[in-house]
Amino acid sequence: MRPSPLPLTKQLIAGVTLLTISGILAATRGNARASAANCEVQGVWRRQRIVVNGRSDSTGGEEIKLMTKRHFMWVSQEARRDTLPLKTYRDSVRAFTNGGGYGTYTVNGSNLTEHIELFPDPTYRDKDWPATCRIVRGQWIHSFITPAYKDSTGRSRRDTVSEYYRREE
Repeated sequence: MRPSPLPLTKQLIAGVTLLTISGILAATRGNARASAANCEVQGVWRRQRIVVNGRSDSTGGEEIKLMTKRHFMWVSQEARRDTLPLKTYRDSVRAFTNGGGYGTYTVNGSNLTEHIELFPDPTYRDKDWPATCRIVRGQWIHSFITPAYKDSTGRSRRDTVSEYYRREE
């Protein structure tokens, strides 16, 4: 008498199912670890460039961003301040003024949300600033959409911004 192939089929199906579930779990856990590691921003960063609405922006000046476990702070100054003619009060303000801000931040995978506590424009204080975050070959790419604002023509607009930082330490 020959054994029925049914128990072997059930064992085969059970084995394939177990391997599939194990593979899915392993892949999911691996991706979760990669996402979390993808946005490890603790350290000191120097901004290299800014892209606004797909175009490089050369007016951004210099910026350093410090990221601790939960807090951030940035300091900036206008580019080429030493070449500004100090003929008017406005020239002097541009030459001798620095910008900056600080707050707390959270990271969830590739999403980084800054909670603004101090910002040059006081309307941003106590607000969340959501962004995406990627680290590619030691470069932090910090991308966000600005809150709505009125441009020089009075039209309301929002800009898509990507800031590229290099780790200083």
